[in-house]
Amino acid sequence: MLFDINNGDYKFREEFDEFPDIEKHTVEYTRCTCGSTEATVVSTVSRHRNFQPIVACERCGTLRATPYFTEETAAHYYRNVYGNVKRTDRSPQQLFREQRALSLVPFFEGVMDRFETVLDYGGGAGGKTADFLDKGKVLSLYEVENKYSHFAFENGIQPHDPVKRYDLVVVSHVIEHMIDPVRQMRQIIEECCTPGGLLLVATPIIDRQRARQWLQHFHIAHKYYFTEDALIGLMAGLGCTLIKQNNADAFLFEVGSKTDSETVERHYRAGAEKTRAAIAREMRPSFRTFLKCLKARRPQPHNQAAPRTPELSP
Repeated sequence: MLFDINNGDYKFREEFDEFPDIEKHTVEYTRCTCGSTEATVVSTVSRHRNFQPIVACERCGTLRATPYFTEETAAHYYRNVYGNVKRTDRSPQQLFREQRALSLVPFFEGVMDRFETVLDYGGGAGGKTADFLDKGKVLSLYEVENKYSHFAFENGIQPHDPVKRYDLVVVSHVIEHMIDPVRQMRQIIEECCTPGGLLLVATPIIDRQRARQWLQHFHIAHKYYFTEDALIGLMAGLGCTLIKQNNADAFLFEVGSKTDSETVERHYRAGAEKTRAAIAREMRPSFRTFLKCLKARRPQPHNQAAPRTPELSP
């Protein structure tokens, strides 16, 4: 195991409760997005020192929190807790500025002529896609936090139309929050994307970091962390073909391809190998771990009889 909640050295940020009263809500054990339940425990702690079991899938290498929220618990969390914990001091204007500094629009140079309408799905204040307006695109936003979406609507971005399909759908740093990414991404593809349209998925990619850096990401709002291959395999299983990616977190897919199970499995195998290798590199014995082993005491079995005290002769 890489990170243990009992080890105080693994504190990444300040210590606070990410989900007050979590014991009043339900959680459940889940399968990986690839369908497997075979996994290795990676961590028992979030970056904020809250208890959060994280496992690495043996089939595809994806990291996931399990047990995790049920749909009802997730709805409560995002409605009542998430904004207060993660964005309590961010005004819509500030979030918009921060997002715009990370604009996704330059990534689309070279494919800009393939779309006219854009949906930013779960885009906060819309800052990451706002520059599409300067390119003459029709930009819409779907966002559950009203104070951010209202700011976007007041600044030229249109509300999501649930009966409309879009040439480009942007799902930026949303998939890691999903309870069931396979079902939810399929729903987005079927309900929001035009046939043969484009779908951008941006998410943290764990195999571009040392395993010791993964703790920077683990927090209670994130259920999944993908390797590059695991994400491509997941999307291939949904009929999406990769046409462009950067070296950070963005992957552009064309929707509507035929599912190729061999391609899916090839990517899953590669993802699992990368995750296992990353963990193995960090778990190799060192002089420091050797010293810890010397100091460790092996506990006695609970069913072993206690040694008898010799009787003294009278």
